[in-house]
Amino acid sequence: MRCLLSLLLVGLFLIFRAEVRAQQPIPIILDTDIGDDIDDALALALALQSPELDVRAVTTVSDDTESRSRLAWKELGLYGRHDVALGTGAPEPLLDPMHTGRAPQFSVLTGADTIPPAARRRAFELIIDTLLESPRKITLVPIGPLTNIALALKGEPRIKDKIERIVLMGGAFHLLTAEYNIQRDRIAADIVFRSGVPITAVGLDVTLQCKLEATDLERLRKAENPASRFLVRLIELWQNGHPDQYPILHDPLAVAVAMNPSLVETQLGSVQVETASELTHGMTLFTPAERLPAGAHASTLIARQVDAPRFIQMFLARSSSLPRSK
Repeated sequence: MRCLLSLLLVGLFLIFRAEVRAQQPIPIILDTDIGDDIDDALALALALQSPELDVRAVTTVSDDTESRSRLAWKELGLYGRHDVALGTGAPEPLLDPMHTGRAPQFSVLTGADTIPPAARRRAFELIIDTLLESPRKITLVPIGPLTNIALALKGEPRIKDKIERIVLMGGAFHLLTAEYNIQRDRIAADIVFRSGVPITAVGLDVTLQCKLEATDLERLRKAENPASRFLVRLIELWQNGHPDQYPILHDPLAVAVAMNPSLVETQLGSVQVETASELTHGMTLFTPAERLPAGAHASTLIARQVDAPRFIQMFLARSSSLPRSK
């Protein structure tokens, strides 16, 4: 009887621990090229406004990473989250040169928008240390070129065991086109997809279905809180005199899938990135798991369908709300 009682108590304890773990926020690192397209700033806002997520660090990548870090720091401050670690990442892809030019969104930055010395830490080092020091596995959410993620994987192979999964915005798997994030650093993308780390790839196949409309922007304008007004200002700068140009929520969808995978329908397989041909470099070739050669490992889920209305309503509700407490 005592043995049965002990087994029962152990079972109940394990169930309780599993339920508590399931209710804990998912720890993430968000890697972003914030400042070019508007969806990066919207994705950061969604991550900060989602109680299902625990944003451990934000890292910037590609070209003018100094200004990207300043913009990310400014947005973190508006949401009361300067406790989040910030790292300034690689300005250049692994193979190609960096781009010059100043993104219109950077015009919101003033002389007061400086980053603390700690935020000048190299992004891939921050990623490595955050992973290795965490008692729990962490989900990586890269929504820009994959340079920082590739550098981290190559710099410290042990982090593979500390990554829960990578939920990335990138690729186009049933469209005959190269998606920007993959094309911009195709070598880094190839390293990441070949790493064996579980990946959920949220590509153009689904993100193109998630476009805001005029009524959605009006909802943000009526929110009347500083953070929402900041997002509206960034959207207007991104529109650059074209008020009928509305954001597509590419990057916010990846953030949403990191916390709610049911928003998309996925298919398991393997992804190969074209790196050799100048005509097609950056294109992503998907092979379903059942078509792979014997012994080949399928580690990537690609998003094939999305519940766009449910996702957009969730995004609007959270991005138009007052900044939540940590």
